[in-house]
Amino acid sequence: MPPVLTVFEHEYTEGLGWTERDLATLERMRRGTGVDILRPVVRAGGARELQAAEQVGVVRLGQRTVQILPKIYRSRGASESTRAAEATRNLLYLLAHAGQLPIREHELAPLLRRGADWFEILTRLFAVHLSEAWQRGAHRHYQAVEEELPVLKGKWLIAEQLRRPARRHTFAVAYDEFTADNRLNRVLRFVVERLWNLTRDGGNRQLLGELRQWMEEVALPARVTAADASPSALLTRLNQRYAPLLALARLFLEGGSLQLAAQDFNTFAFVFDMNQLFESFIVNFLRRHRAEILPPALAPCVMLPQTRGATRHLARGENGRPVFQLKPDLAFQHGESFPLLLDAKYKRLKPDDVRLGVSTADFYQMHAYARRYDCPRVLLLYPQTADMPDPLRARFTLADSAQIIEAATVNLQIPLDRYDGRAKLIEELRQLLTEIN
Repeated sequence: MPPVLTVFEHEYTEGLGWTERDLATLERMRRGTGVDILRPVVRAGGARELQAAEQVGVVRLGQRTVQILPKIYRSRGASESTRAAEATRNLLYLLAHAGQLPIREHELAPLLRRGADWFEILTRLFAVHLSEAWQRGAHRHYQAVEEELPVLKGKWLIAEQLRRPARRHTFAVAYDEFTADNRLNRVLRFVVERLWNLTRDGGNRQLLGELRQWMEEVALPARVTAADASPSALLTRLNQRYAPLLALARLFLEGGSLQLAAQDFNTFAFVFDMNQLFESFIVNFLRRHRAEILPPALAPCVMLPQTRGATRHLARGENGRPVFQLKPDLAFQHGESFPLLLDAKYKRLKPDDVRLGVSTADFYQMHAYARRYDCPRVLLLYPQTADMPDPLRARFTLADSAQIIEAATVNLQIPLDRYDGRAKLIEELRQLLTEIN
């Protein structure tokens, strides 16, 4: 594989030298994904470089591949390869928790040793797990089929037959066929086909090539979007084992890479939003380890992501309908009360600022949460970046009440794929939740 150029969010490439064709490609990617991924700049001395924006992922420009990693791992105290390896492992763990992705260490080791980019690592995960699932037995279900056959099969459609007197040598029939050609497998087949064209890793291409052969009986759609891969529409009690694979397929579809690469397999972007990933990870990690994290005061609480089932609004419109909905990332509810609300923000705090760099808009938002939910404590969680030697904590007591809004960082730079790393994070969150009660 060609070498991968690694940068962190907001960093610049070195020695890339973009062309006018690259600018056109970046503009096409911006229109396709709806966000700026890499911005062209001219630095001192006339060097043409690209600056990473707020997205994390992989961009391919012809033979050049740019990998963008999270800013929380950016530090001058470690080598680029060390930082990239650490960021890659932890980002995979965040994805596993946030999206319930199937990640196993032994599958990643060869790619991590070779310095493979994000796209190739996730492609390997998808190909390996789909191969295992298909070998255990493809998902099949009965599907109604109407066609003309030279023999009777199933139900004879006599009314349809009488409308075609000239075709007496065939029978119009309807029957149920137990087939693998269904909506779920068509989504997976589409992803396999696109990834086979995009991958530059020989092992990945071989695995995907085998899958293409095995899935020949499944029709290949011309286009599939993330909306077509909705779990509620495709998953049932009988095919629930495909949930992790569908989650990974949706990650590719939402990242934009498969649609952008429909015609040109040398240029594509595969990116995801770190704001959503950080929020989903914190919420799911707290819910999964609640027995170890929650202090006694919060142990009886029901944990409501996005305050599901207990949504509140700031006002009512002229027609009496509620407007300006409030959706804290995680609400702790005990009976009718809310002892704690939690919100995760993927932003960098400022240790030297009396407000720690908490934005006015974010504070107004937390103020509204505290008032509308009559909540004594609201906790804002931010990632601790690599250039912060110590965690940051700040308490703000509202001017006209005893309600408190607390801002704090949480350290995700520890090895989360290991038990001792997860134990440190559990202890850090436990102390945070204990301190504010």
